[in-house]
Formats: sequence, structure tokens, C-alpha cells
Amino acid sequence: MEDNALLQGRAERGDADAQFRLGYRLAFPRDKSRTDWREACRYWKVAAAAGHVRALFFLGVCYDKGRGVRKDLSMAAKSYRKAASKGHAEAQFNLGMLYRDGKGVKRNYRRAAAYFYTAAKAGDAEAAREYGVCLANGLGVEQDSSEAVRWYRFAARRGDEIAQHNLGLSYLYGDGVRKHRANAEKWLSSASSNKFLPSRRLLKRLRNEDVAASGNTRSE
Repeated sequence: MEDNALLQGRAERGDADAQFRLGYRLAFPRDKSRTDWREACRYWKVAAAAGHVRALFFLGVCYDKGRGVRKDLSMAAKSYRKAASKGHAEAQFNLGMLYRDGKGVKRNYRRAAAYFYTAAKAGDAEAAREYGVCLANGLGVEQDSSEAVRWYRFAARRGDEIAQHNLGLSYLYGDGVRKHRANAEKWLSSASSNKFLPSRRLLKRLRNEDVAASGNTRSE
């Protein structure tokens, strides 16, 4: 690993990657007590001005979360947009969320869905889940429950607990896929194991209903 003194020298000579890496080390040091988001953002601003894609993304995070700078969602969107245009999947996802929620930009479901789709195609599980939500509800795209299930499955297999929950619901109610109680419980259990409370509550309710139905059957 290149030491900070060497990175500092390269950064001072205008090396954008060195500037980015110094910022990253300041934001995510091994010793958490030495975290310095303000200085990290300073380095990322310089690297971002040179077009460094990861610096653009992390600068967007700074403005998005108010870390090291005053929170400014319009500036976050601007920085994410530049990173997204360079193919950064996380920036595409974050920008999609801003468009979905109308934060820092005017709400636009069509643009949100487009950014989610682009990031999902690059393998981003959260984006795949959100694109599935757009398809399930017809937000910015034509409603298509079966296609929503396909994207939920993509994200669920990559460990996204909300996608696992949504896929479980799809199997439970036969929305976009044939009803299948065992598959529903499989995916709800996966989400529950990932500490997603709505799945835990639903599984408990379903099992209580099964017990009640079994009791009613025996009493007849």
C-alpha cells in the first residue's frame, strides 16, 4: 500500500487518483477516531473537478448525507449525475432514488426507473429491487408484474432483504408468478434471517393462521 506521504506528493502535483485515495483514507480510516470527512470532501472536490468518477460519487454522498459539508441534495444530484454519466452504478442508483422521492430534483418516475434499470443491468442489487418496484406499480414504466418478479429474484439472490420480502409476497399472492406457498415462505424466511421485520411479522401471522385452521379442522 502506498504511504500517505507519497500519495500527498502525487496529489499536490495534480494526480486526481491520489487526491481521491487520500480523501478515502480520511473518510474511512482504520482508526475511526481519526475520521475527517471535511478534509476528505476537500480532496474529493479537487479530484471530482478533474472528472474522477469515484470522487464524483463520494462527493455526492457528502452532499447527500451532510458529511464534511452542509447537506445539499441539489448538489448531491449534480455530482451523482456526473458520476452516473460515466457508468458508476451506485451513483445511478442514488440519483434514481432522488428522482423517485423528488429530493434535490423534481420528482420524475420515468428518470428514476431509467437510472434503476441502468444500474441493475450493471449488477446493482438495490437498483434491481427498485426497478422491480417500478414495474410492479407502473412507476415510470409500463406495469408488468412478471418482469417485476424477475428483477426481485435477481436482487433476492444477491442478498437484498427487501427484494426477498417482495419476492415472497409475489409467491404468496400469485402476483406475477404462480402461487407457491413453499417458495413464499422460503424467501420470507431469507428476509427474516436478514432481520427484515415485516417478513418476520408476516411469517408469524401465516403460521398462527395455519395453527388456527388446523384446530378448526380437528374440531369439525
